[in-house]
Amino acid sequence: MSIQDIQEEIVEEFSMFDDWMQRYEYMIELGKSLPLIDEQYKTDDNLIKGCQSKVWVHAELEGDKLVFTADSDA
Repeated sequence: MSIQDIQEEIVEEFSMFDDWMQRYEYMIELGKSLPLIDEQYKTDDNLIKGCQSKVWVHAELEGDKLVFTADSDA
């Protein structure tokens, strides 16, 4: 599947919602099913500044893919 195909699939999936709040709630639900960031990556370097909650994001290259893991205290 190409990046273009993936983008079109995401746009189509989110277009079924009527407003931004429904899209936001859906994105939160999707996030709950993702694996959490390893505790070793909960560092100040991976902390997103300016968020109300603490949010950590870690990026790692796995083969030819850039894989992100994340977690928050909220």
